[in-house]
Amino acid sequence: MTDVTTDIICPFLIDSGLSRGQAVRLQKTLDTIISQHNYPEPIGILIAQSALLTALLASVIKFDSVFTLQIQGSGPVSMLAVDMTADGKMRGYSRFDEKAVAEAYEKIRKENAAPIPTFFKEGTLSFHVETKDQSYQGITALEQPTLADCVLAYFKQSEQIDTALKIEVAPPDESGKGWIGAALMLQRLPFDKKIAESFQENEIADLWETASVLLHSATKKEMLDDELSLEKLLYRLYHSNNLHFFIQRAIQFGCRCSKDKVIRVLKSFSEQERQEMVVDGKIKVDCQFCGKSYTLSLEDLTTGE
Repeated sequence: MTDVTTDIICPFLIDSGLSRGQAVRLQKTLDTIISQHNYPEPIGILIAQSALLTALLASVIKFDSVFTLQIQGSGPVSMLAVDMTADGKMRGYSRFDEKAVAEAYEKIRKENAAPIPTFFKEGTLSFHVETKDQSYQGITALEQPTLADCVLAYFKQSEQIDTALKIEVAPPDESGKGWIGAALMLQRLPFDKKIAESFQENEIADLWETASVLLHSATKKEMLDDELSLEKLLYRLYHSNNLHFFIQRAIQFGCRCSKDKVIRVLKSFSEQERQEMVVDGKIKVDCQFCGKSYTLSLEDLTTGE
């Protein structure tokens, strides 16, 4: 196994540019995000699915700062966030009630309950994009059974883009392999008269339907096989569809926390609020993403003022 086949986004085009796609596989990044917090398996699965979606969605948007996927709910899982920088640094964390999550997971397994309503109840899934000049976001209600279904609903209702999506995740196994996940996404591009002239009208719709079926024909074993490159997997699916690859993008775990950022956050609180945070003369702050601890004095917060 090599890093060539893991922790990358592989963009591609098929059918002479009628559809664009992204394939992503994450292993070391997922294992780091999930293991450093010792998340229980159901939270690990949700984090892994969210990380894969973050990679897919960030790869189709032009941005030069940070792309964030955030889920907020009123159930056992109250919050989950994953973000990725333009240079491929990813991090994530979740807030949840461990006992309630275990009960919800048991309900899903025994009663085949829909995961998202069971874990989050009512809530929203949002995408936030930051650039140097501006920021914007998309939002959709958590009304679908899975995260993939929520994203598909967003593209259908808000963006009006035909989208096919498949996600597979596996927790650590007995062989010692850590968390691994993979996802495929295909989107039908807006009408291009020049491209459309190469096809009969009925051919375009047929090609999209065929491409969607082929995407869903990828097996879990294929998608999570870290000895099978994403290029080879896509070639199996679309070798007859005028498949064209673009430059791959690497992804790795990376947290942007720092002492300076912690100081800026603490300075946003009132003097009284900061006094209430002091224990034994110090304020201790833990990064929710990477777990790194920062210990500061009140004097640290007044330096430079």
